[in-house]
Amino acid sequence: MGEGRLIPKSALIAGFVPPAGRSFLRRLVWLFLPIYTNRRLIWQLALHELRARYAGTSVGVLWAFVHPFIMIAAFWFVSTRGLRVSFEQGPPYFLFLFCGFVPWMAFSDAITGGTSAVLNHKYLVSKIAFPLEILPVVSAVASVIVHFVLLAILIVILLVSGVTPTVHFLQVPLFLAGLVAFSIGLSWTLGALNVFQRDVGQTVNAFLTVWFWMTPILWPTTGTSPWTLRILKLNPMYYVVEGYRDALLHARPLGVAWRVDLYFWLLTALVVLSGAIVFRRLKPHFAEFL
Repeated sequence: MGEGRLIPKSALIAGFVPPAGRSFLRRLVWLFLPIYTNRRLIWQLALHELRARYAGTSVGVLWAFVHPFIMIAAFWFVSTRGLRVSFEQGPPYFLFLFCGFVPWMAFSDAITGGTSAVLNHKYLVSKIAFPLEILPVVSAVASVIVHFVLLAILIVILLVSGVTPTVHFLQVPLFLAGLVAFSIGLSWTLGALNVFQRDVGQTVNAFLTVWFWMTPILWPTTGTSPWTLRILKLNPMYYVVEGYRDALLHARPLGVAWRVDLYFWLLTALVVLSGAIVFRRLKPHFAEFL
């Protein structure tokens, strides 16, 4: 796929900076307009990124699904055959684990790819008309493509395990939308900072490991003290992971924990808005450091 064919003329609008006299609302719209204007380009680049990531391998893009599937299989074997972890009540532990691990994989891939997105496409920085804002979005979309396949596998496993599908399954897109929005906003900030300080990328990789263990993916929150639970709920991935479980395992409707819902969406809006502003402010200086 040639690089020239990936950049349509519609991308030229992304280089426009609205005059200072515009209202706050219009300036806010212009922050996010490149995503909508270049939605087809984002999709093409996401597919291109998946193909390029595994170019030269015998199975190609299938490795994007093999890696997480092997990890899930390993966790399943250890939890059911090795440690034999189980709950006195509720679903089997391996279903509890899968429902938390699948959204985490999407989040981790989106943040890792988004942080290095500008550095990995430094040849595009010199193209004045190219909308660099979409690069972290491309990484998020690529991770969602893989996520859809893993989610389909998860749903099949749930059905085979005897879980009855309910209308609450339809809540999953809401939690996925929150995951994607939060990932893009954070990636805008981290991706921009990583251009100026390359240690940011390594720090993010280390912090994601800590973040993984601080999120109730391998362990349940039942039995934790009220004070500890309040701290855990400050973790935005708590909302997403528990949301997937509520929708797929517990058939729990939205709004039961409305304070957590409100906190997550307010935090996500803040992260997205601040990330868009930081990226736009630092973008003119990228070429100096690349």
